[in-house]
Amino acid sequence: MADKKYDSILYDFFGKQNGVAVLLSEDHMFKKLLSSTIHKILGSRRDCLWAFENIQPGLKKIQECQKNKIECVVFVERMINDHPSTDTIITLKQLLPDLRIIVLVGETKRENIAYFYEIGVNNVISKPASMNNIIEKMAFTLKPQGKLSEYMSIGKRFLAAGKLKEALEVSDKILSIKPDSPAGLMLRGDVFLRDGKHEDAVASYMRAHESSRLYLEPLKKLAAAYEGVDDEKQLEYLNKLDRLSPLNTERKTSIGKVHVKRNNLQLAEKYFDQAIDVATKEAMSLVSNVAQQISEAVGQNSPQMSEKYLMKVIETKGSSLTKDDISLFNKLGIAFRSQGKWKEAIQNYTRALTISPDDEGLHYNMGMAYFDGKEKREAANCFRRALEINPEFYKLSEVASMNLGTVFTDLKEHDQALQFYENALKLNPDNKVAQRKIESLKKVVA
Repeated sequence: MADKKYDSILYDFFGKQNGVAVLLSEDHMFKKLLSSTIHKILGSRRDCLWAFENIQPGLKKIQECQKNKIECVVFVERMINDHPSTDTIITLKQLLPDLRIIVLVGETKRENIAYFYEIGVNNVISKPASMNNIIEKMAFTLKPQGKLSEYMSIGKRFLAAGKLKEALEVSDKILSIKPDSPAGLMLRGDVFLRDGKHEDAVASYMRAHESSRLYLEPLKKLAAAYEGVDDEKQLEYLNKLDRLSPLNTERKTSIGKVHVKRNNLQLAEKYFDQAIDVATKEAMSLVSNVAQQISEAVGQNSPQMSEKYLMKVIETKGSSLTKDDISLFNKLGIAFRSQGKWKEAIQNYTRALTISPDDEGLHYNMGMAYFDGKEKREAANCFRRALEINPEFYKLSEVASMNLGTVFTDLKEHDQALQFYENALKLNPDNKVAQRKIESLKKVVA
């Protein structure tokens, strides 16, 4: 029965309201599953899913839907193109507070999920997910279930209108259905706080917290209720919140401010530093993503501009560069070499090798930079190092095979050169240069 009820909610949304789903994800398996799920509900009536592997075209689609008054539910990966989607989610929620967002995660920590809800996410789906799981999560996102949800909407409207007596009566109805309902207790606490009954409000918030320890809203209300009243209590609840959801920079700053007020500058500095670290990581991901997109867009037409923005990415990441960032160095090396800056390319690869010393691709690319500078012996040394790490790295590349053959021919290491040209010819039997080189070398070797 429950499944049919969820199906009905989705059918109303996609079929009757002409709603759509927007997916921001590189996961083709999930895209296929989501499409199958929607078509299971609707049959073959219409295509209701728009999927994008990059954020910008996805955002344009969402804006288009809003402009045309088309309801949409957004599925967004926690990581898109190796970058957190946090900034995108926060921006969407600021611009479109009522937009319904479901975050897709692989294995993730509880505190990360807590933070998603804090920044306005409506639901979280852990992958791999089943079709039934997706249907249920979508249904709850589109239409929270049951009488309690209906009462909560009514109660919030009464509270907003200042009708405290009516709002309190609604909270009584909620608690008569579910005595420990965190939402009902929260509503009750809000009514008391608005009515100036501070102790009653705190008691209701405490009950809400006790009934659901991972529900963050009661703790937020408790921290706010004690602000300017009891620093010790305020810190207690701020610290609990920070343990449950440690990615919130504003809260870390608030904790630091309370410690400043209490003249505990050492602890204040600790939390201020943490706030800066978290904010910097998120900002770096945004700056890095934008700069990479720019460098890729101009790479063919302006190596100089590509160099500028790749340098910006690397400078932004600074000490947080990892092996995952090696592609940045390779792209920057290409940008340098395209401008004849072979020495700068070598410096770039040297820095990259401090991060990933056993990357054969870096050694090969450094060899090519030396070759550009006519430093053939140094080029060969780099190639040898690449071959030591991975003796077969060149075997799928005609270009790499030809380059290796050229350098070792110039150094009169004919046996080595011959095997590289033979591999190039194997990959491309029409390679006339490789054919001529092989014939020439065989005469010398013989």
